[in-house]
Amino acid sequence: MARPKKPLISRTRVIETALMLIDRDGLKQLSLTRLAAELGVHNSSVYYHYRYKADILTDVLRLVLDSFVGEPDAEIDWKTYILDFAPRFLDTLNAHPQVVPLLVAQTPRTFGLEYENRTVSILLKAGFPPEYVIVIREHLEALTVGALQYGNNNLFKEVPESLTELRSAVEAARAVSAQDRFRLALKAYVAGLEIQLAAWTAGESESFI
Repeated sequence: MARPKKPLISRTRVIETALMLIDRDGLKQLSLTRLAAELGVHNSSVYYHYRYKADILTDVLRLVLDSFVGEPDAEIDWKTYILDFAPRFLDTLNAHPQVVPLLVAQTPRTFGLEYENRTVSILLKAGFPPEYVIVIREHLEALTVGALQYGNNNLFKEVPESLTELRSAVEAARAVSAQDRFRLALKAYVAGLEIQLAAWTAGESESFI
């Protein structure tokens, strides 16, 4: 069936509904037919805006990331930036965990480049060598996605009683929230970067932790 001459639904509504379905039913369950049914329209109304599911998923990821990216603060220092924005990024992913595979699969990155440029600008202004700025940014994302993956405390679900040290550590870990565990790891990473930055600033170009 041909596309309708005038859209019955907006592009924004299509994407917001797609995100709702992904959050509710999972990424693999999304289809153009299910999306049209949820919107109460014929498939052709979805086709008016999107011919392919991949394009919908791209805009879904863009919608999620846009909800995270705020207005830039030109005066923010690099440590405050990382310690503030990384937990916010984790909260965004926690709200939409089914979208994480879309983020990980997006290689090379084709959008969100303005935010990436801001991150790079802040790190360069702080004095980090250009050759390590992207490495630092990659590690931050890996740390954040990893925190999401292990945030439910189920890495060691059933530990034999004979493994007393591991068992006691696992039980103790349950008293620490996923957010606090992430902040601990993040602060440790930032502390290491601070030491490394001081070495670079002092001219110790071969030093790398």
